Amino acid sequence: MARTLPPDLARGLLAAGQRIAAAPPSSVSDTVRAVAALQAQDAAAAALGIRARRPGSTLADVAHARFEERSVARTWVMRGTLHLIPAEDARWMVALLGPIGLRKSARRIAELGVADARPAIRAALADGPLTRRELADAVRSRGVSMADHPQAPAWLTAVAALQGEIIEGPDKRFVLSDDWLPPSPAPADPVVELARRHAHAHPPAGPEDFSAWSGLGLREARRAYAELDLEEVEVLGRTAYLPRGLEPAPPHVRLLPKFDSILLGHRDRSLILRPEHDKAVRPGGGILAATLVADGRIEGTWKLDRGRPKVTPFGDFDYAAEVADVERFRAT
Repeated sequence: MARTLPPDLARGLLAAGQRIAAAPPSSVSDTVRAVAALQAQDAAAAALGIRARRPGSTLADVAHARFEERSVARTWVMRGTLHLIPAEDARWMVALLGPIGLRKSARRIAELGVADARPAIRAALADGPLTRRELADAVRSRGVSMADHPQAPAWLTAVAALQGEIIEGPDKRFVLSDDWLPPSPAPADPVVELARRHAHAHPPAGPEDFSAWSGLGLREARRAYAELDLEEVEVLGRTAYLPRGLEPAPPHVRLLPKFDSILLGHRDRSLILRPEHDKAVRPGGGILAATLVADGRIEGTWKLDRGRPKVTPFGDFDYAAEVADVERFRAT
C-alpha cells in the first residue's frame, strides 16, 4: 500500500527536488540539469532562478555558462516556451518537443508566413549571428513572403528554433544550432529520460503533471512514468511518485523569480499555493508573479522597486537576507 505523505513533508521533498536550500549543484549547467529546466521567457528571471538554487552565483556566471562555456542554452522546448536547458540536451529535447509547439501554433505560423523559411535562415546565418530583426530582413530578401506584422520576426525565430535550426547566442543574436551546440547522442528513449528528470525535479508528481509540464500527451506520459523506478505515495488525496531515498530540504526562505519552475511542474498547485493567494500569484494574462517561498510553500510575492526587491508577504517571515542577495546578484 502506498504511504501517505503529510503535506509539509511533500513540500520539503519538492523544495529538495527544486534545489531550494538543498545541497547546491556545482555549476550553472548542473543547476539547470538538476531541475530539468528553468522557464526563461524572461531571461533575467531565469538567472534569478539560478541564484536561488546556487548560493553565491553571479550574473557573470550565468553569462559565462551560456556564451563562453556554451554549457547552457536558451531555446523553446516544453510547451513551446523558452527555457534554460543543458546545451548537450538541446538537440534531443527540441527534436522531441519542437513538433508539439509547432502543431500548437500552426494557424498563427501559417498566418505570418514563417513556416517554410529554413533554407533562407541557413543561408542568412552562414555569415554569422543576426538579431531577430536582421534575420527577418535577410529572410525576406531571399524571397520568403513573411507577413508585414510586428510579431513576424519573433515568430520566425521561435519557429526556426522549434525546427532545430537556430539557437540564441550572445547579444540577443541567433546562430545556427550546428555551429553552436556540442555534438551529443540522444537518449535511447527521450520521453522516458524527460520523465525521469521531471520526476526527480518535481517530486511528488505523476504522469498528469509530466504531461502538463512537457506538453506531451497523457498516454506517452503514463508509459514513461511506468518505466521509472519510483516510490508510489499518496498526497492530498491523489496518487503520486517520488525518487527513492529523497530527503526533504531543510527550513528555508527564498525569493523566487517570475515564472519560476516550482509553479510549473504540476497540473495542480494546491500543495504549495493556498486558494486565497492564487490571484496574487496568478494575476492573469499568463503571468506568474515572483514569489516568497518558505519551507516549500508560497508565502508572498515581490517585485523590483527602484532596483530593490519589494516584498508583500502573506505572513511574518524573515526575508532580509534574500533581499540583500538579490541586490548583490543583480549588481554582479
